[in-house]
Amino acid sequence: MTRRYTGWMLALVSALALAACGTHSHGEAGHGEHGHGEHGPEPAEDPRPDLSVTLYQGPLELFMEYPAFVVGAESPLIAHFTDTRDPEAFHPIVRGQITATLRFKDGSQEVFKAEKPLRDGIFKPIVKPTKAGEGTLTLSLTGDQVQGSVEVEGVIVHPNTQAAVAAEPEEAPTAEQPVPYLKEQQWKTQYATAPAETRPLRASVRVFGELRAAAGREVDLSAPVSGRVEVAGVLPRVGQAVKRGELFLTIAPAGGAGGADRSALELEERRARAELGLAEREHKRAQDLFASQAVAERQVDAARVAVEMAEARLRTATAQLGALRSVQSNQGGGRATAFDLRAPFDGVIARSTVMRGGFVAAGTPLLAIVDSSELSLVAHVPEQDLAAMADLDGAGFRVDGQAAERMVGMDQHLGLAPTLDPATRTAALSFAVDNAAGDLRPGQAARVTLYRKAATDGVAVPREAIVDDNGVPAVFVMDGGEGFFKRRIVLGARDGEFTGVLSGVQAGDRVVSRGAYEVKLSTTAGAIPAHGHQH
Repeated sequence: MTRRYTGWMLALVSALALAACGTHSHGEAGHGEHGHGEHGPEPAEDPRPDLSVTLYQGPLELFMEYPAFVVGAESPLIAHFTDTRDPEAFHPIVRGQITATLRFKDGSQEVFKAEKPLRDGIFKPIVKPTKAGEGTLTLSLTGDQVQGSVEVEGVIVHPNTQAAVAAEPEEAPTAEQPVPYLKEQQWKTQYATAPAETRPLRASVRVFGELRAAAGREVDLSAPVSGRVEVAGVLPRVGQAVKRGELFLTIAPAGGAGGADRSALELEERRARAELGLAEREHKRAQDLFASQAVAERQVDAARVAVEMAEARLRTATAQLGALRSVQSNQGGGRATAFDLRAPFDGVIARSTVMRGGFVAAGTPLLAIVDSSELSLVAHVPEQDLAAMADLDGAGFRVDGQAAERMVGMDQHLGLAPTLDPATRTAALSFAVDNAAGDLRPGQAARVTLYRKAATDGVAVPREAIVDDNGVPAVFVMDGGEGFFKRRIVLGARDGEFTGVLSGVQAGDRVVSRGAYEVKLSTTAGAIPAHGHQH
């Protein structure tokens, strides 16, 4: 993994740095000790080749630049250490100590230390070997921020400078130049990398959707009779949590009992009961037809949803009529002087138009109560994608403010509507969503990915690694800790947080998974921000 830091790249980055930052001193006042001398002494002073290495081991990324090892000569290791534990953003190591152990094949070893960082993210142990040979250089980090070790295998200690120069391999000419993006730039932005991996990928369809209250978990409470509103306790307010059976208010009917109002409630209950019976028969019929393969499963699902909605309407009508009857029996003589309005279930008030002492007509909406502990995810499937739903294997969705995709499986599938919305030419596909944590709200828009069952193995990269390059998808592949190649790619199937790549990237390539657009901007000299060292 050791490679020479090429001369053309040094010149390129220096030119870019000068264009962005002006002329800088190599001394402590300008950049501390991390001028180009820190990436290897000036060639006029020390002809030893400049080497670099980039390794990921455990929680650490090491990008290190150093002059070739020669017996008796000091080799400053400019070791950039990055904490890679957070996949959303890598961070520089700002505290700790470095122990550099040079182990030779004969079992002997030499130890060199840096007690603290030269500055944030950079340590400078100085290696001065006393014998020639091949070995392994282990850099061990200790401290309260993070701990770990990185092993650099196959390091060579040359007997003299002439041998080090002679061992330098010739560089193969390349037409492509990597994009420079310095560690100091990476650490100041939301930057991370991830390897391209071979993984099973499912084909998917991306659609828009929204979250709704689950069937039977949202109710509008209206005035069942005309009369004056009397509030029980505090005035109901939006966002107020309520318990089942909790008394909100009473309505004193205008002109007494209001027989017509009572008759209307009884009629509403009978209508709701009849609708439920019809829905149950349709559900049974759909099940029988599905068993004989005469209808699709989505028609059974739609019939089941209709039953649930009819049950909710009947519960509401029965609760309203029961409240009126209980008041009548308590008053004696069959006279109703008030109508109690109570919460039908535990939930939260979503809307309220209640005014203390106000007069309302029968049917006036007063309160809306929602139990959001369970929601429905409704995805709008375009007409051309309906055939793919026969192979459905679940869904994932995102809402604004939450970066992670949430998954719902087929055990939470509620059904696919048998008809299309004439305006959008889409069919509603529903899933049940557990919302016990309360971090989702009815009405939120959702970006939905519908996954199919069939999966094939393919090379994939994180979705955030892909940038638009003049209309063509591209990624930035790492070539050393501060160099990146732009690769245009052909996209494959998208599966959750990962997207398949049919060409342009190979398994094992490390791509910029966060901050790819910042790397893209650095292809323009004027876009490179001020940095902490020159190359």
